Amino acid sequence: MPTPESRIRSLNSHSIRENGDYVLYWMQAYRRFGSNHSLDHAVELAKKLKKELIIYEGLRIDYPWNSERIHKFILHGMIENREEAKKLGANYWCYVESDTNPAKGLLKKISEKACLIVTDDFPCFIIPEQTEKLSSKVKCPVIAVDGNSVIPFSKFEKAASAARILRIWIHKNFADSFFNFAKPKYSKKDFVGLNKGTTPPFENFELNEPELPRFLQTIRFENEVKPDPKTSGGRSKALGLLSDFLKKKIHLYDTERSSPRSFPETPVSGLSAYLHFGHISAEEIVLSVLQNTDPDWSPEELILKKPGDRENFYSKSVSANHYLDELITWRDIGYLFFWQKPSFRMDLSSLPDWVQKNLSHHRKDVRDYQYTLKDWESCRTHDELWNAAQTELKHTGRMHNYMRMLWGKKVIEWSKTYEEAFHVLEHLNNKYAYDGRNPNSYTGILWCFGLFDRPWFPERNVFGNIRYMSSDSTRKKFKMKPYLDYVNSLEDQEGFLFS
Repeated sequence: MPTPESRIRSLNSHSIRENGDYVLYWMQAYRRFGSNHSLDHAVELAKKLKKELIIYEGLRIDYPWNSERIHKFILHGMIENREEAKKLGANYWCYVESDTNPAKGLLKKISEKACLIVTDDFPCFIIPEQTEKLSSKVKCPVIAVDGNSVIPFSKFEKAASAARILRIWIHKNFADSFFNFAKPKYSKKDFVGLNKGTTPPFENFELNEPELPRFLQTIRFENEVKPDPKTSGGRSKALGLLSDFLKKKIHLYDTERSSPRSFPETPVSGLSAYLHFGHISAEEIVLSVLQNTDPDWSPEELILKKPGDRENFYSKSVSANHYLDELITWRDIGYLFFWQKPSFRMDLSSLPDWVQKNLSHHRKDVRDYQYTLKDWESCRTHDELWNAAQTELKHTGRMHNYMRMLWGKKVIEWSKTYEEAFHVLEHLNNKYAYDGRNPNSYTGILWCFGLFDRPWFPERNVFGNIRYMSSDSTRKKFKMKPYLDYVNSLEDQEGFLFS
C-alpha cells in the first residue's frame, strides 16, 4: 500500500537526480525493519525509479547528553538491524563513529550519489536541525516521512491546549488512519532487485554485543552514565516486553499502574525508550493491544456514542482503553506540541499565558528549601521520596510515572528560580533517562509547570495556581515501603539516602 500523502513532506525543491545511483533512506528516528512508513516509502520509490536502495543508519559521538548508557542501547538496535538486513537481502550501511572512523562530511559524501533521500520526520532534539541542514546542502530531493503515530500530524489543524480536546479529535479520526498502517513485516522478496551490492565509503560497524563493553571504553563520553545491566535495546527486546505486558499486566493497567513499586511488579509496558529510539512503532503496539482484547478486532468495534470517553472507545476493556489513551492521546499531545514548530527543545517561554502570569506573580516567593544541581544529582535532599525517585532514574534509566510527576513538582518548589528548576529537570531527565531527549520529555517537564493543565485552587506558595503535589499526600495515597525497598536495593547502601 502506498504511503499516505499526509505523511510525506518535501524539504527542498530539487528534482530527482537522474544520474544518481540509489535511493538513500537515512534511518534517524524509526530504527527498525517493519512497521516503518519511511522505509515503506523508500522501498516504493526505489522500485518506481528502478534504483538501488541504500539504508543508512549512523551513530555519532557528539550528541548532547551522550553517555555509555544511551550509546549501548542504540547499538543493540543497530546490531539487530544489521542482522535483519542480511536475512532480508537489504543493503544496510551501519556507521558508528570512532577515533579512526570520524563522522565529519560523511553524510554529505553518501548523499552525492543519491537520486533522492528519504528520512524520518521526527520533530525534536537534534533531528530537525540535521534534516534541514542536509536538505539545504544536497542537490537532490529530501523527503521526510511522519511515522510518529497512528494519525499523521499534518491532519491536526493546531496543537491542543488540553488532552480532553485532543482526545475528541483523535476519536473522530482514528478509524480512517487504521486502514493505512505501515507494512508490519518485510520478507526477502520485498528487496529483490534493490540491492546491487554497493559498498559504503566508510568502515561498516561489524562488532557484536559481547564486544560492545570494550568498544565503549574507547569512547570519551561527556557524561559518565553506565548502562543498566538489566536493560538492552533493540526490536526483539521491545516486542518481548510488549508480549509480556499483554499476557501478564495490561488487565491491571487502569487500577494499579500508579502505585509505586519495582518495574517488574508494575503493570506498565516499559516501551517508552523503545518508542523513542524507534525500535517499535505506536501503530504496532495499538494493533497488538486491540487484537489482545479481540483477535478479530476491527474499527466496527469502536464505541462512537461519546467521542472523548477514555474508558469506553477503543474496545470493551477499560484497562486497554486507558493504556491506549496514554499511548495515543498523551503521547500525541507532546509530539504535536513540537510538530507545529520542530526544534531541539521547548522551554518556559512555551507555557500558556495563565501560567506565565502565575509564575510572574510568585517569582519572589520564599522557598523553604533550595538545592544545587550537585545536591539533586546526588540524591541529597531532605525528602526520601524525591531521593528514591532520583536514585531509580540514575540506576535504571527510568522512573515510575507517578513518582516522575512528584519528582518534577519538588524541583520547582525547591529551586531558586523557575528557570533553574527547568534546567535541572531537563539535565537530569536527558542525562539519565533512556527515554529522554523526546517531545514527551519536554512536555512532561512543562506539565509540572502547568502545560496542558488548568488553574488549581487554593493558591499556594511558589506554585500559585499550578497543580501541587506533596510527598505527604503520596504516602497517604500509596504504600511506599515496597517502592523504597526496591530503590534501596539498587543503591550501594549509601547512608544518606533514606536517613
